[in-house]
Amino acid sequence: MKIAIVAPSPVPFVIGGAENLWWGLVNAFNAQPGVQADLLKVPSPERNMGELLSSYRHFSSLNLDHFDMVISTKYPAWAIRHRNHVVYLQHTLRGLYDCYPERMPTTFDRQLLLSLGMPERIVRALAEYRAHDVEFDELLEALDSAFARAPESMCWAFPGPVTRAAIRLLDAVAMRPDKIGHYAAISRVVAKRDGYFPEGVDVAVHHHPTNLQGLVAGPQETIFSASRLDPLKRIDIIIEAYKASRLDVPLHIAGSGPDEARLRAAASDHPGIRFLGRVPDAVLAQEYARAVCVPFVPRDEDYGLITLEAMLAAKPVIATTDSGGPMELIEHGHSGLIVEPDARALADAMRVLCGDLARAREMGLAARSHAARLDWDTLCKALLEGAHTAAAKAAMAEPAAQIKVNGATGSTAPAIVARRAKPVLGVLNTYPIAPVVSGGKLRLHGLYSHVADDFDVRFVNLASPDTRRHVRHLKDGFSEELVPKSSDFIKLEGELGETLGASVEDLTAAMHPRSAPQWLDAIDRLARTAELMVCSHPYALPALREVSSTAFVYEAHNVEADLKRDIFGSHQWAVDRVAALERQAVREGVLVTACSTQDRDRLHSLYERVDAANLIVVPNGIDVGTTPFRQSAIAQRSRAKLGIDGPLALFMGSAHGPNADAARVIFEAAAHLPHVQFLLLGSVCDMVSRWDRPGNIGLAGVISEVEKHCWLEVADMGLNPVVSGSGTNLKLIEYAAAGLPIVSTAFGARGAGFRAGRDYIDAGEAAFAEGIAEMLRLDETARDAMIREARSHVEKEANWPLIARAYAGRLKNLVC
Repeated sequence: MKIAIVAPSPVPFVIGGAENLWWGLVNAFNAQPGVQADLLKVPSPERNMGELLSSYRHFSSLNLDHFDMVISTKYPAWAIRHRNHVVYLQHTLRGLYDCYPERMPTTFDRQLLLSLGMPERIVRALAEYRAHDVEFDELLEALDSAFARAPESMCWAFPGPVTRAAIRLLDAVAMRPDKIGHYAAISRVVAKRDGYFPEGVDVAVHHHPTNLQGLVAGPQETIFSASRLDPLKRIDIIIEAYKASRLDVPLHIAGSGPDEARLRAAASDHPGIRFLGRVPDAVLAQEYARAVCVPFVPRDEDYGLITLEAMLAAKPVIATTDSGGPMELIEHGHSGLIVEPDARALADAMRVLCGDLARAREMGLAARSHAARLDWDTLCKALLEGAHTAAAKAAMAEPAAQIKVNGATGSTAPAIVARRAKPVLGVLNTYPIAPVVSGGKLRLHGLYSHVADDFDVRFVNLASPDTRRHVRHLKDGFSEELVPKSSDFIKLEGELGETLGASVEDLTAAMHPRSAPQWLDAIDRLARTAELMVCSHPYALPALREVSSTAFVYEAHNVEADLKRDIFGSHQWAVDRVAALERQAVREGVLVTACSTQDRDRLHSLYERVDAANLIVVPNGIDVGTTPFRQSAIAQRSRAKLGIDGPLALFMGSAHGPNADAARVIFEAAAHLPHVQFLLLGSVCDMVSRWDRPGNIGLAGVISEVEKHCWLEVADMGLNPVVSGSGTNLKLIEYAAAGLPIVSTAFGARGAGFRAGRDYIDAGEAAFAEGIAEMLRLDETARDAMIREARSHVEKEANWPLIARAYAGRLKNLVC
């Protein structure tokens, strides 16, 4: 089953509890047998009515028929259309629902909307909240047209009675029972809120876990609270209560937000109160561990992950009688305290727990016992079961589908088709394939998902230590077994990383394969089953040789010795270790593949493989058939909706040394081109986020495939100023396939067959700003010709189905 979790990406981007849920669901679904899941996020600004309508339209226009099921949790994502749509509701746009200002009217002047050309039937549906009288498209079209006639009209005030009626009706139509298969909510509070769900539908309640790692009990040294510093979170009551308690236990407050200045003033430089600001997850877990108790007193909270995280750290939570979601997790007097929402009651509770640490510890242990019952696996199974039950009810409510069988009519039944068993191809790697967020993962997924047409492809990959050992099926005949790193492996990896000052997961696997006994066991089992083994990168070869002497194919993503020389710098012993390993892989592999002719020749020159005919090129590619080619008219409309009114240059990259080097080139170019906006995507943003950077550079970080395609559509050019590294750059192929004009260094275009001046503009490292300026000066005819030449090259030379077919042919020769 293929599942899409569809969600809005806030503009400007922030991370909150919603992201915790989405990331957790994706990882948990991908751990289920036979399930593949992806998080699809779409930029969704919501600062005014125009942006809101645009965001609803973006979701309603998405075609996700290639997924078996979609899950939405938040507005406006539930505007998506799908045959199997599950709503697992976090919250609506609360400012137009339960948090709509009491002083504002809820009715509006119908005549005003009629004067803007809105059909009377639509106006009546808005005024009377008649979700069954209209369809989503006609409602959205009527609102769009009326807004376009008078975008500055006060009737579009946000919040206001018209915007309230419009968004609530859009939600109601999108979530009608004829459009949604299963309804669920993250808490009973959310399930019972007025207007959140259609009247009369059954709503399941599933409390979800947290993604925060490292939650353990620790010393009882502080009072700790964490949340966004917003008036609704009522941190001011905590501060007032703490000052009234006269306790000498320090109060630590983590978080940032619009209420921070007022809260600091309320603290009045009290020596016991410390504002920590927004803290990394590891620090947050440490703060929970140090606490005696955790006061968390928001008003009418949806759920409250702070509560759950504190409980998992064995800390009692103090909540209030109007806190909402947190009260569903806390048993008063047993696992926490629930008091009246005033400073005096809260101060008394603080004194009770800080004055009796043994009791606080006992309550914390009870809290942890309760919270530990929530797990992602149970949540995923509940959502899947709900969707299946809904589908079964729908099937029972309709006559059985009829089909023609040999000219007669009969009921549908699954056909039994004899299938020839495919040979098993075992592939070894040191990191998981999914989610596909880096060049290496793009290659592994793109290449082997098509090799799976001819082989039963089975990966064995190392994974994070908190991963459960399991097999996940990525496609028919394409799976990976994820094996968690052992504590010994993590220790050795940490020591080696500290020595080399770089990421060393791969080198640790090569130097210490016995520190990962479960990985060795999985490799042993696979080697006994597979007709042929592949070492993707050389770093799994020592592990393979620990358990098997079987023949193997070496798939080289780079010339590793050259790549690591740039990364490890003065640590020559580590470079030598990699070179020795690479030499063994190149010389012993029954077939060796390189990503480019340059890499193939370099490997042959370094290691003098005797059988040069079996050192071949399997280039990088892209699945052209599933890559939309951008259209100028659509791109311009999308740019207008996102408020992009100047040149936008895009760079995509993972947290990889050569990408950081490329980012430096972009930073220098941006300083010379203040009128151009630059956007960096991917985990390379983590590497450069602390650099001083010009104001015209934005960092979007790791995003979903859908969001990436949105940026590829609206950008004016793709940048590839790569000046170091090995292999070839997949980003260049992605730009070309999407129809994005390219500015690249000659080094960045190496090995991919792109022609300077014809497929891309060649710009040297020192003159990269001039290359960007040259692209902007090109007229539309010249630019379109360059775009189409590059796309044509990708279709002919860099299409995964074609590449995989040739590769699979060479592999078959080895099996036969």
